Amino acid sequence: MAQEALYGRARPKTLAKLIGQDHISNALAQAISGDRLSHAYLLVGTRGTGKTSTARLLAKAMNCDTVRDAQKSGRPLDKKEIPCNKCDACRNFNASPDNVEFDAASNRSVEDVTRMLSTAYLAPLVSHTKTFIIDEIHMLSTEAINSILKLIEEPPSNVAFFLATTEVNKVPITIRSRCQVLNFRLIPQTTIAPYLLRIARHLEVDLHEDAAKKIARLAEGSMRDALTYFDQCYSSGGKEISLVDVDEMLGLISDEKLDKIISAVNAHDRRATADAITVAFNSGVAPNSIAESLITRLRDLEFAKLNRGEKSFAGVDTLVDALRKSISEMYGSGIPDIILEMTLLKLAAPVQMSAQLPTVATDRPLSANLDAGKKIFYDVLNNFGRQDDDINHLLKKAVVTNFDGKTLTLGFKSATLANMFGNNRQVEFEQQAAQAAGHPIKISVVVDKNLSASILDQVSEPDRTALADAMNAFGASDATKI
Repeated sequence: MAQEALYGRARPKTLAKLIGQDHISNALAQAISGDRLSHAYLLVGTRGTGKTSTARLLAKAMNCDTVRDAQKSGRPLDKKEIPCNKCDACRNFNASPDNVEFDAASNRSVEDVTRMLSTAYLAPLVSHTKTFIIDEIHMLSTEAINSILKLIEEPPSNVAFFLATTEVNKVPITIRSRCQVLNFRLIPQTTIAPYLLRIARHLEVDLHEDAAKKIARLAEGSMRDALTYFDQCYSSGGKEISLVDVDEMLGLISDEKLDKIISAVNAHDRRATADAITVAFNSGVAPNSIAESLITRLRDLEFAKLNRGEKSFAGVDTLVDALRKSISEMYGSGIPDIILEMTLLKLAAPVQMSAQLPTVATDRPLSANLDAGKKIFYDVLNNFGRQDDDINHLLKKAVVTNFDGKTLTLGFKSATLANMFGNNRQVEFEQQAAQAAGHPIKISVVVDKNLSASILDQVSEPDRTALADAMNAFGASDATKI
């Protein structure tokens, strides 16, 4: 015989047992103590946060003999006794014909709703108040919604409605305006993990703290999901549940494997990165799940850095951005594993732009370096200067005085020209020079009043243009060699 799921057995029996929703349980306890409950509530929140459980607690409290006696006498009620779960009304609640639970996701038509509400105007058979709990109210058809509007607005005195939804934006405003709205929050990991540890102690299971935290993170704010994950590990495991057990039972990749990938990438070791990825794939986890797990792990590492007071996160941010992009590429692709592999291998040893064209060796003769610098300068002048009269004028006044493979030094006889170039056009020239050289180039500007004029500047048009064209055609770095 199959046993009841753990999330069913762990349902809160009183408002005090409602986990992670203190703002709601406190407000409802005061309303119940003062006999100020509404006839209609709209319970809003994501899955597994306690909407249906709260609706059942409210429905039970409305008919609880202990609660009703306290209301009549004016005695304040504690959350622990709402409802009491001891009186006949509480013990018979689940079997009561006056408590109706309706699933709007599978019964969406106006006929279904009309049938469900057909007894609303009849007096309760055994209870004080007839209660209707409608789950996923937003799934009802427009006609079905319209059929209950009037009844929710002006119900009989002994009828109460509890409407639950995960998508309040799909609930018509005509419904929302007729109900008191209870907004259920996501339950924090710091609340879920200790609760799982308490459940484990009750079940006499040794649940490791790091395993409880892993389950709490996977639950994403849903207590029901957390209990389902724990139930799966508990049913399949023994009396001890470790982090390794959680990873194996839930088909997750371990933090250890993720850390090896991250370490290999940060060390710029392609071989180690490839090995770590292969180990991750061999664990049977889908590539997109590995990528998502890597992002989660990187997030944890970044917060650990913040707690240590570190301020450098460039490596983490770069890896996260690349993984996010790869995830979008993987969905719908037939080769998601290759996409992830190539993303990580590229990050492990990125191809530098300087590898596209060989850089000038530092041990080459100075004249060879200078020739290479002049070649870059004349390429820019030919391709870029002709498109812009201002830059063309400035470049013809410049002379290449030095080039070490990374920095190109341009000399000007006039400080005014040097300032004009440095303030307005240097960034553009660096971009054009990088394209011409095939790798990043920095530009340095110097002023030398004794500098000889540029060869091109000494030649008048149209000979100047012809000389520049000849230099480009022959790949010459110096006009004097033409």
